[in-house]
Amino acid sequence: MKAYLRFALLLLIANSAWAGEPSLVKERELSLGGVAIGDTEASVLRRLGQPVRRIDTDDVLDIRLEYDGLTVWLGEQRRVGEVLSVSKRHCTPSGVCPGMSFDQATKKYGQPLAASREDGAFMEYPSSGSSCWLQFAVVEGKIVSVRAECQP
Repeated sequence: MKAYLRFALLLLIANSAWAGEPSLVKERELSLGGVAIGDTEASVLRRLGQPVRRIDTDDVLDIRLEYDGLTVWLGEQRRVGEVLSVSKRHCTPSGVCPGMSFDQATKKYGQPLAASREDGAFMEYPSSGSSCWLQFAVVEGKIVSVRAECQP
C-alpha cells in the first residue's frame, strides 16, 4: 500500500509540474515564412508573389491564399489573421519548422500548453502581447505543421 501511495504522490507532483503556466512567445514569433499576423495583403504578395490558389471563404477570415507549403488567411482590412506552414521552407523567426523534432521547439520556446481543439490536439504557445498564439501539430514527436493564429 505504501508503494501505491508513493506512486500516486509522484504522479500528482509530475502532473502539477506539467500543468504549470505555459511559456509565452513574443509577438515577432507569430510569423511563418516571413508572413506575420497583421501584415497587409500587398506585403504578402510582394514577399511571396501570386498564390497558387485564392479562395473566398465566406468566413471571418474571408480570403485564403494558398502557396506551396504555406496558407495565409486574410480578414478585416485584408490583413493576415492566420498563417499555416506544412513545409520546412516556411519556419518561425526562431527557425522552428515542420519536419523538426518537437523537442527542438521546447528548447526554443519552453513548455507548451496542450490544447484539445475541434480539429485535433495541439501544443500551443500563447503570445505575450496579444490574444494570438503559435500552434504546433505533433505526430510521434515530430512537428507536422506550425500555425500562427489569433482569437477572432
